[in-house]
Amino acid sequence: MKLPICALLAALSTAAFAGTTPLQQPELVKSLADQVYLPALQTLQADTERLSGKIGALCAAPGEQTLAEAQAAWRNSADAWRRVEANRVGPLRLDEIINRIDPWPLDTAALARGIAITPVKPAEPQAFDLWSRQPKGASGLPAIEAQLFGAAPAKQLAQLKSGQHCGFAQWQATALARQSQILIMEWQGLRRGLNYDPTYPRPLMTEMLARSVAGLRELAGWKLAKGDIAPPASQFPDARSGNTRASLLASFDGISAVLLGAPNGVGFDDYLQSRERDEAVTELKSRLDDTRRALAALPANFTAHAAETRGERMLAQRRLNALADYVDGPMREALGMMIPG
Repeated sequence: MKLPICALLAALSTAAFAGTTPLQQPELVKSLADQVYLPALQTLQADTERLSGKIGALCAAPGEQTLAEAQAAWRNSADAWRRVEANRVGPLRLDEIINRIDPWPLDTAALARGIAITPVKPAEPQAFDLWSRQPKGASGLPAIEAQLFGAAPAKQLAQLKSGQHCGFAQWQATALARQSQILIMEWQGLRRGLNYDPTYPRPLMTEMLARSVAGLRELAGWKLAKGDIAPPASQFPDARSGNTRASLLASFDGISAVLLGAPNGVGFDDYLQSRERDEAVTELKSRLDDTRRALAALPANFTAHAAETRGERMLAQRRLNALADYVDGPMREALGMMIPG
């Protein structure tokens, strides 16, 4: 029987929709590279470049205003780094890069040795080579934090004015901006490779998911001092600056961006929905919301009162671990993926 033209078009449209090809791995991986990973590195580069400039202004005219501006720039850089560091994929797999940008815990003896070898012109390009060979355990963001925070402004300014402390902070910030630029170029090279190697998207997709799980467990573990009833503030990353809760949230948001994709891109949720696994997406989003609320409920100064806020820490740890278990279990199975142990 012949169908009227309108009915025929409607039938064809329905058939075409029903047969829509599910989201493919290359499309997912390229979207995450273009709209999550690379933009996060570009933000880090811009923020560390701004930090270098603010520290330069502080060294030229030490005062409470220039110190406050440098501190604000550090916090922005730290948050940008946490969003990147939570997803250590590609070039960020290298421990030597992490150990220069964010060595933890900070080695105070190595810090003193690093300050002593501060180049005369810390913002000059040739100083970067020395940065890559400086004593390990006392560089990058934690080393700058030690120069900008931890005491009243007058005392902090007195430290910066003494010896090579201010020049050291500028050296570290300038080198961080340069290292971020290098990471961007390396990620751009990796992204170009996705256009030519059809075998690469799947292992990279697996690595992205595996790193999300590892990042969640890291937040639930040592970054929240798991198992310690009354840990000292120094045990928490970014505690000297009072930025620990903000750092935890930035790390979590970085992981969420990979799982859900950018607002105008695609993520693992879209991959699942294109395969009619809506129930897995609903559960993922519910767990993400619950976990973020638990992290946001931590008091801003919880590192200074870690024993009193143990209940809040434990709740956040449980939510983070439960989310990691879900991603590494039911969600992984829904994706049809294996995550290396």
